[in-house]
Parts: sequence; C-alpha cells; structure tokens
Amino acid sequence: MAVRMCGFPKRVSLDDALRTIFSHLKPLGKESIPFSRALGRVLAEDVVSKVDIPPFDRSAVDGYAVKAADTFGATSTTPKKLRVVGTGKPGSKSELRIRKGEAVRLMTGSPMPRGADAVLMAEYAKPVKNHILALTSLTPGKNISAKGEDVRAGETVLRRGRRLRPEDIGMLASISRLKVRVFRRPNVAIISTGSELKPPGTRLNTAQIMDINSYSLAAKVTSCGGTAERLGIVPDEPETLRQTLQRAMKHDVIIISGGSSVGEHDLAPEVVAEVGDLMFHGVAMRPGGPSAFGVVNGRPVFCLAGFPVASLVAFDMLVRPALWVMQHLPPDWSSLRVKVKLVRKIPSSLGRVDVVRVRIWGDSGKLLAEPIRVTGSSILSSMTLADGFVIVPGDVEGFDAGTTVEAQLYS
Repeated sequence: MAVRMCGFPKRVSLDDALRTIFSHLKPLGKESIPFSRALGRVLAEDVVSKVDIPPFDRSAVDGYAVKAADTFGATSTTPKKLRVVGTGKPGSKSELRIRKGEAVRLMTGSPMPRGADAVLMAEYAKPVKNHILALTSLTPGKNISAKGEDVRAGETVLRRGRRLRPEDIGMLASISRLKVRVFRRPNVAIISTGSELKPPGTRLNTAQIMDINSYSLAAKVTSCGGTAERLGIVPDEPETLRQTLQRAMKHDVIIISGGSSVGEHDLAPEVVAEVGDLMFHGVAMRPGGPSAFGVVNGRPVFCLAGFPVASLVAFDMLVRPALWVMQHLPPDWSSLRVKVKLVRKIPSSLGRVDVVRVRIWGDSGKLLAEPIRVTGSSILSSMTLADGFVIVPGDVEGFDAGTTVEAQLYS
C-alpha cells in the first residue's frame, strides 16, 4: 500500500471515522433467554407485569395489626390498651379478623388480618399478659406494605433498550417473567499479529514479547456485552492472515491487533483491502492513530495498533461505540463523566484528538486530575494507574493547569 514506509498522507477525523463505522453496522437480532441469565443483556421488548407486587397487604414491620382509630391520642404516658386476639406469620394466609380494641401480633411480611388498617411497631407496644399498651398514635396505612404499592398489574416495569442490571433480574423474578426477549450479543473474533508474539507463560528470547492485546481486548469486549474468541497469534505473513481472516467470518465483528501502521510488516490494512473494502486507514487521534476500518463479507473489521495503550484507547474510541450500537444502545452508553480540575497542564496540537490518561482524587469536595502521560503507546502501566481519561478536541491546543474539564471514568 502507498502508506507503507511512507507515513499517512492524511488521517480521518475521529468524528468522521465513527460516522463511517456506524454506517456499516448491522444491528443484531433477538433471542429469548431465561431471566436468570439475562444480566447485562439489552431488552428487545417492554416487560409488562401481569401481577400486583406485593400481591396482598402485608406488615412492613414486626409488631401488632390494629385499627388506627384505637390508638388515637396514645403516648408513653397515656397509652391505649388493646387485647391480643391472635398471631399471624409470613407465608400463612390470615383467617384472623380484628374488631374495635383488638390487636394481632405480626412478623414482617405477614398478611394483614381483616379489619386492621395499621401496624404498631413492637418498639411502641408494651405487652401486659394478653394485652398490649400502645405507646404512640397511628394513622391509617401506617407500617403497611399495600397490595400493588411496588408494581401494579398492567404496569410496564422495564422498557425495551434497557441493559439489565442485577436489580432488574430481581424484578423479573418478582413478577415471574421466566423468559425475556433480548438482543443478541455481538460475537467478536480477535486476531493477534506479529512474528515476535508469544503466549503468556512462554520463555522469551531477547527479540520476543508476550501477546498482551488479545487478552485485554477480549476483556474489553466482555465489558461491553459481547463475547470474544481469540483466534491465536498470526505471524507477519499475508497468506496466513488472509486465511485467519476468512476463519473469522462466522463472527459478527473482527479485531486485528497489530500490523495496522505503516511499517514494512504492517499487513493488516492491506489484507483487508485485498479481501474486502478498506474504509479508512489512519485516525487523527493520539494514541491509537494507526487504526483502520474495513468491511469483509459484510463483517466490520477493526485494525488496531500493536502497542497496548494505542490498542486499548482505539478500542474505547472506535470499537466500544460500535458494539453498543449493534446492541441497540447509544454509542456513548457506558460513558460515566465527571468534572475535574487539572493540577498540571495538558499540551496538545491542533488537528488531532488527544486521549490523555489521568489519575483522579477528591480534595475539599472537588475532584482533581493529574495527567499521567500524553505519549508512550507501549506503556501499559499508564492505563492501569489511570482512573479515566480526558479528551482534548482537535480544535484545542491543550488545557492549562487549573482548568476544569470533563473526564470519562474507566468502569
């Protein structure tokens, strides 16, 4: 290709790169799965409850079911005396009924007996033989968890497009929604390229390095709802890369790690162009600039740099938004952003987006941030030490110390 050993004649802007990527994505289809395995999945339908939750009036505390009117005016010095006529317990249907001047002892969650409209907490009831002394006044409905107060039959409890959290799984259990329709997970193939790469645990010679990226990228894919399959290490041989790329066609998305720049052995963009369509090569951002994107047999293919930091940043900027969109979520769905005050200057150059790793801490009620480093695409520790990153737009020449900026947190 023209760029090999020549450099990039032009780099596409990050915004244009994302527009190109989104225009070539196909949203994933739907499937039904057991609710117990739906954590992290995106709902493909509204979930409507067919039942009331709770399904009956129940006590919200340990104490005594009473008629509220029987406690009016009660205090610790002028208590009201009530006769205890029975005991209710959770899980047992109540056949009890109370009349004026009576009470029924209840545990939390017990069905309310007929005739009762409040529950006197045990702390405000003084037992005296088969009576209690009510030491406080109650209003109707006090300490009762009413039928349907959480969810009413016919209510939409979870909406289409929601990524399910642990609390949502509990809601599905509470309404006995045993199966849910969700969008399919993106299945991602990860190919590591480089004749110098060896699997972790291998004894290395002086010219070899560990394959880091396939593992960290697989973890990145998992973090945004996808499933990842590592297809192994491919040496710097065009035919082997072509064959491996064809094996990856059963996946929804392909990531090629390494070989994306302009060196003699940077073959990934060239191979993508030979077997499919290369949409762009080179993005105006740092790190991660030597990234490329293409389409092969309808599958989006991302070529990411071999240096770990450049690879991970390019994933966050280019691949992660694509995986969210494929799951019918906004491209910035997982971005948790906070305002921070810089303690040191961040330099930058016009025409390029800089993604700067930062350490963040609190001081006197404010969040402060210190840039860890701007350069150094091979320094993985700059990622592990970072709490998030600050994006310097292409039309800004950096940020001065003391400037308040927006930081995106690593989840």
